[in-house]
Formats: sequence, structure tokens, C-alpha cells
Amino acid sequence: MQQIEFIPLEKLKLDNKNPRLPSNFNNKSENDIIEWMLEDESIIELMLAIGQHDFFVGEALLVVKNGDGFTVVEGNRRLTSLKLLSNPSLATIRVNKVKQVLEETTKRPKSIPCIVFDSKEQIMQYLGYRHVTGIKSWSVASKAKYLYSLLPTLKSEGIKSQSIELAKKIGSKSNYVKKLLVGYKVYEIIKDNNFYKIPQLNETTFHFNYIPPLYSIQI
Repeated sequence: MQQIEFIPLEKLKLDNKNPRLPSNFNNKSENDIIEWMLEDESIIELMLAIGQHDFFVGEALLVVKNGDGFTVVEGNRRLTSLKLLSNPSLATIRVNKVKQVLEETTKRPKSIPCIVFDSKEQIMQYLGYRHVTGIKSWSVASKAKYLYSLLPTLKSEGIKSQSIELAKKIGSKSNYVKKLLVGYKVYEIIKDNNFYKIPQLNETTFHFNYIPPLYSIQI
């Protein structure tokens, strides 16, 4: 069983392949990710909670070694909040709200509880259960993007066999996994066609939930 390690905040890096991020963020900088995260009001609330009560060891970040630092695979919202508490100048939006949080809080965690894994693949099953099947659910789009990203790691071929294999790994039903995989493939086609130039339709406004389960599409 992995033990909790306390890692300096400056050695922790945001994951630009986080399934919750837009797909065009794969090569974005940490500052870009922080700005995107800050658009969500809950980051301010999370900053306030950590700044008032400190960082709870039971919410340890899940990380993998990356050069001389660590990439946070699970816990990017918490890491964003920690970075903003430590360095509020990182905020390019909601600047006044970030400043207000700093004025109202005193805790500035510098050594962060983490669980270190050898690879992202080792975290896969836990993340799948926690966010796709379990109590801390991602959006439908994030679930589908995450599962689709795992296809290259599977031994089986074909949508049916892959759905069964993934379902076993995360403790879900294969039909549900299949719907997510096929739905994401449909979404990719729509995105590749520039959302068919429909006004105001883009990656952030598209409602993934409305994609029908088109099982005939090959992945």
C-alpha cells in the first residue's frame, strides 16, 4: 500500500492531460490551466476552505514522478487553489476575489500530502471507480474522455471487448462504458468538423449528454 509523502508545493505540477480540461490544453502552460480553472467559482471557495482550515491529509494528491518534480494526476483543483494561495499573482482573472481570500485567511500550506505512484496507469483503476462509477462523479464528457484515453492500454480489440475490459477495471457496466466510448467518438467527429460551424457551439458549450448511443460506429 502506498504511503503518504509530504512534497514541497513548488515541485508539484498541474496535469495538462487532465480529462476535465478542454482537449486543446494538451500543450498549455500552468498559467493557462490556472486561468481556465479560475473560471469556476468553486476554486475561490476551495481556496477559502484551505486558507482557513489548512490542507486535510485525507485529501492527499495522487502524483507520478516527472523529471525533478511530480505531476498531479488526481487533485488538480486542489493544487490550483494551493498555488494561488502561495502566489496570488498567478491569477489573471477574478483578481479581486483572490486578493480577498488572501486577506481573510492565514493558512499557506507549503508541504503537501501526496501518494506517489510509478505511473499514471497505476492510478487508472482508482480514478475509474472514483470518477466514473463512484461517489465523486465527473461530468459525462470527462468520463468519456478519460475512458477513451485508456483504449491504447487495453489488451482486447473491438468496441464490445474493450467495453467489457474497461468495465471490469472500474467496476461499471459494459453497456454504460460502451455508450461513453461511442459517444466520445461521435463528439470527436463533430469537433473535427468544427462543430459544423453552428454559431456559438464549441467545446465548452457542447452538451455531450445529448449524443445518442450510436453502437454501429467503429472505434
